[in-house]
Amino acid sequence: MLRKDPVVRILFVLFIIGYLLVATAESLFAQDAKTQSAVATQVIAREKASAEAWQKKDKSFFMDFFLDDSTYFGPMSPYLEINPKENFLPKMDKMFEMFKMEEFQMYNPRVQVYGDTAILTYNSSVMANFAGQPMNYTGKMTVVYVKHNGVWKVAHGHESMNPQGR
Repeated sequence: MLRKDPVVRILFVLFIIGYLLVATAESLFAQDAKTQSAVATQVIAREKASAEAWQKKDKSFFMDFFLDDSTYFGPMSPYLEINPKENFLPKMDKMFEMFKMEEFQMYNPRVQVYGDTAILTYNSSVMANFAGQPMNYTGKMTVVYVKHNGVWKVAHGHESMNPQGR
């Protein structure tokens, strides 16, 4: 019957083509989800590594952490921090001594991936010593990462502290 009826043959060919298209689309979506998951894992690991590097006073880590033109809004400054290689890295030793992070926890991380750009948002809990005084706080963080020469680097960060008691 398949050989004799051209309508049946056309329908059969269309069915096979449709099946192949659906199978290919499912494979691409699964591959995209795996890629997104892999990027999320890398970005979250990079962010956690930055907290560990701060605790260890590892200035060399931060030399490759920021893009040259990255920006940052910090929780204790009303100003936009710019040009980390000029304005942040030279002061790091002093900053390590002023702000000693004792414990860092990341909660509810979410990574949105757009090609070579990833946006990490999360809640944080920090136990620290600031200028000799204990400082414990929770906060919110948004960090924009860009893949540059195969490495995820910070293009922008924004950290805000929650009001006390929350």
